[in-house]
Amino acid sequence: MDIQEAKEEIKRTLRAYTQKEPDGSHYRIPVQKQRPILLIGPPGIGKTAIMTQIAQEEQVGLVSYTMTHHTRQSAIGLPVLKEKEYGGKEYSVTEYTMSEIVAAIYDEMEETGQETGILFLDEINCVSETLAPVMLQLLQNKTFGSHPIPSGWLIVGAGNPPEYNRSVREMDVVTLDRVRYMDIQADLDIWRTYAAQNDIHPSIPAFLTVYPQSFYQIGQTELEKTFVTARGWEDLSCILYAYEEMGETVTEHLILQYLHSVGIAREFFLFYGLFSHYEQAYRENYPAATRENAEKLKTAGAGECMAVAAVLAAQVIGRAQDWGAYGDLTRYITQVVKDYQEGKKPCLVKDIDGEITRRKNALQVNVKHGLITMEEEEKEEALLYFLEEWQQEAEMEHAGPASAYILTERLDIRREKERELVEKAAVCMEEAYALLEHVPVGAARQYFTAALVQDPACGRFLAEHPQEVFTRQSGELLVSRQEEELRRQVEQMV
Repeated sequence: MDIQEAKEEIKRTLRAYTQKEPDGSHYRIPVQKQRPILLIGPPGIGKTAIMTQIAQEEQVGLVSYTMTHHTRQSAIGLPVLKEKEYGGKEYSVTEYTMSEIVAAIYDEMEETGQETGILFLDEINCVSETLAPVMLQLLQNKTFGSHPIPSGWLIVGAGNPPEYNRSVREMDVVTLDRVRYMDIQADLDIWRTYAAQNDIHPSIPAFLTVYPQSFYQIGQTELEKTFVTARGWEDLSCILYAYEEMGETVTEHLILQYLHSVGIAREFFLFYGLFSHYEQAYRENYPAATRENAEKLKTAGAGECMAVAAVLAAQVIGRAQDWGAYGDLTRYITQVVKDYQEGKKPCLVKDIDGEITRRKNALQVNVKHGLITMEEEEKEEALLYFLEEWQQEAEMEHAGPASAYILTERLDIRREKERELVEKAAVCMEEAYALLEHVPVGAARQYFTAALVQDPACGRFLAEHPQEVFTRQSGELLVSRQEEELRRQVEQMV
């Protein structure tokens, strides 16, 4: 099973476990029959990442713990003496305070108002000897010590197979018979989709198209352990973006800190050098630079061709993202000022000023209490800037109630700019495909087209503004993939 399949199965399980009878009296699947999920797979493939994604997409709570950081006391609580009466006599009896982990669930429920959620326990099969029985009790009975996990909360445990971690404890059949065991494997195709949706540095998926065997490796040489994981690639992406923004030099030594394989780190360093060279040339002189390099690329190797394809894809995607962000903001502004434009609200300067003040105050409150995302905050700030410009222009022209015409003019300016962004993206795509016609490696053209398809902003751009050159190339890509699948099926039959 790949990580995407596991994610979807966990989401289905969460819905099934929290589904109640029509009268709402109890769960359709009794709590004692709700098996915890146990994810076992190599390190760094995204087991932890999908938990956050599931919680966000399903709008449920999430409490995460790495169990190797805990002791028996922090898991089940501390012992306290209580006086109790048995058979007419008083005795001192040992009880336990509430588990830190169980308490964290109740804190999450109180802070978020979420009655359902996921308790994610990482490295669950690597706990200490004293904590192991507690983990088995949790998986079998959904309790920490004497404190049950709240109803409506799904337990998901994760761990690595023993070949990746010497601390792994083998679980007995009794325990495994009470959990849903999922064996997870690294999958490059699934990760490519994730990369497109999460702004992974474009040099990385392009490199992995040329060297797919470098995506995930864990081994042992005579001198050291070698390992390259999906987590390593994603973290490397973050530092590449940061270094580029600061103008710092990316060195092979830096890459080796994320890709713990001398061979793979060196190959990526050389590939990144090609990518950076073309990225700088095209950024400073696009599209003329593409024509200047056309002859040179006719004899280029696979790595260089793929680096160019990645740079060109990033150029087109960047323009599509500019169009999407600008257009979304225009529509947001239009919706907010619609009543002013249609005369349902007065357009006096004082009224515009009142709108600005009200929205500024609301924005401050939302930011202070964490009630707004960073994207929503940026959108609201851009709206305020638009309103302030409108207000200033109305004041200068003493427009009074007639300032609605200024508003219409400003919106028309934005729409014209949006049309210009569409044209820039279309020209950029046309130039890119023209250059790629000179590239001798067909996989580079296929990669370029696939990258455009996978990017959400670019996909939306092409849906709203179809481009003939893309339609033609995407048809060729589909035929190529069908042929590849047929070859694979034939090989399996032979």
